[in-house]
Amino acid sequence: MTRVTKTEEEIDKIVDDLVKNEDTANALKEKLHDSFEAQEAQFLHEVSDPADDDDADDMWDNMPV
Repeated sequence: MTRVTKTEEEIDKIVDDLVKNEDTANALKEKLHDSFEAQEAQFLHEVSDPADDDDADDMWDNMPV
């Protein structure tokens, strides 16, 4: 069983409302779903480990007391 996210449901509803040809609508939905999945995968890949980030400590050095 595949899980359908809220974003996927919204894409499907919008495409179904705008595109009357079922084959075209299905092709468009597939491309949109793939593009959103690629963006999510890229975002998850770019997340760094907070322990490696020294900028958090530097922020407090510049705060007035």
